[in-house]
Amino acid sequence: MINNKIIIYTGGSFDLFHYGHLNILLKAKKMGDVLLVGVSTDRLINKYKKTKPIITYKDRVAIIKELKCVDKVIKQTSFFNVNQLKRYKIDIIVLGSDWKNLLFPELENIVKKLHCKLIFIPYTKRLSSSKIKEKIIRNSYDIIKSQIKRKRDN
Repeated sequence: MINNKIIIYTGGSFDLFHYGHLNILLKAKKMGDVLLVGVSTDRLINKYKKTKPIITYKDRVAIIKELKCVDKVIKQTSFFNVNQLKRYKIDIIVLGSDWKNLLFPELENIVKKLHCKLIFIPYTKRLSSSKIKEKIIRNSYDIIKSQIKRKRDN
């Protein structure tokens, strides 16, 4: 806590920004006074998802910075860089519940080192960047047809 303000941290790739992303950011902000958001670099996303993001790091950062609920954006080159996060004196780390089983016990150790709480927010199951990509792939024929028609009409 800095100047009696509760510092919240969350992070993500935020590729193909959607309501699920907004949902976690809004809920995280309600838990404290200052919301710090780590945005994963293209290299980090490629490393753990084995695919490149659709939207560049620079553009994803620009989107997150414009949100009223976000107070500061942090470059996330690795998951939960303890030395980087210590500087911000974080009180609470907020993650989507889809992360619950991914990084334990590593996450527990990080929380101990940072002397903070860890809170999971229910994952927005109906929507994810992966589901959006799958939908685009399923509809690719119609999308391509539409693009060709638009080019012809212009």
